Amino acid sequence: MSFFDPFLDSIFGFLLNWPPILAILFLSFVISLIITLIYKYTTNQAEMKRLKDELGAHQKKMKELKSDPEKMMQVQKQAMGANMQYMKHSMKSTLITFIPILLIFGWMNAHFAYEPLIPNEQFSLLVSLEKNVEGSVSLTVPEGMEIVGDATKEITARSAEFQLKGTEGDYFATISSNGQEVDKRILITTGRKYATVLETYKSDAFKSAQLGNKTLKVFWKLSWIWAYIVFAIIFSIVMRKVLKIY
Repeated sequence: MSFFDPFLDSIFGFLLNWPPILAILFLSFVISLIITLIYKYTTNQAEMKRLKDELGAHQKKMKELKSDPEKMMQVQKQAMGANMQYMKHSMKSTLITFIPILLIFGWMNAHFAYEPLIPNEQFSLLVSLEKNVEGSVSLTVPEGMEIVGDATKEITARSAEFQLKGTEGDYFATISSNGQEVDKRILITTGRKYATVLETYKSDAFKSAQLGNKTLKVFWKLSWIWAYIVFAIIFSIVMRKVLKIY
């Protein structure tokens, strides 16, 4: 996803200066509008209305046939057939929007999932190790960063936690144990950016390294994805009614 970040930054970068709640609200509206318009113009709306009416008629009939399970099952099969046709007709619009929306979601997750690591504020780096690793873990940081406390930690419960802080910059810290090394990118900034918080490794010694970025609560206790879902559902319902989409 990072390959597309410069392109998406050029389009949506201005939102990083907005409060997160307004940025997610705006993106929910834009994405819902794009999906709705593509759906409207890539489907046969007359046929979709017919199928939807047919589904409604089948559902009404099933309620009337509750006392006759055999007939209700026959109507249910007809309803399932109509529903399959409805889904088949809507598949084209889903395929058209899938990749672009996935890329936008990736961009949103890279900017609105966590709080950034602020310059000169202390944060943690938790290193998780494989079962067979014993002894200690050492951490080496570049100029501009400092380790608060010991640079070598004993492994406890297959993990070791370090405390760090630094000036604004994009860094790589080196983690060493049992003759093996891995690097962990650390981004310290006042902007709405952060390095990959939880990074996993294909290593005999290291399982993962996790930065202490706090989860960003966009609205009340909701993360960006749940806030997006709530807003998107509301926008989609309203747009479909206004544009008379079936």
